[in-house]
Amino acid sequence: MQQPHLSSEQAEQIINLLRNNPGVEMTQSMIADETGIPIAELAAYLADLGDRDMVLHSTTPDGVDVYRFPPAYRSHSKIIGE
Repeated sequence: MQQPHLSSEQAEQIINLLRNNPGVEMTQSMIADETGIPIAELAAYLADLGDRDMVLHSTTPDGVDVYRFPPAYRSHSKIIGE
């Protein structure tokens, strides 16, 4: 099965959402609700962005995957989407 391709618009939507909510850990469901990107595709997109260090991924003690914007990039946030 071919992995979904992350368009620059979709990457921008995800990154802007996380960047605009500093310190907030968001689940895939939360990100999907806000961006309209189907969860089936979103997991692959988030993995791709994580591989490029554009989002941080962690797992809560109860096993929920959460994502947030890297603090180091907050001061350079104008790079994407603005």
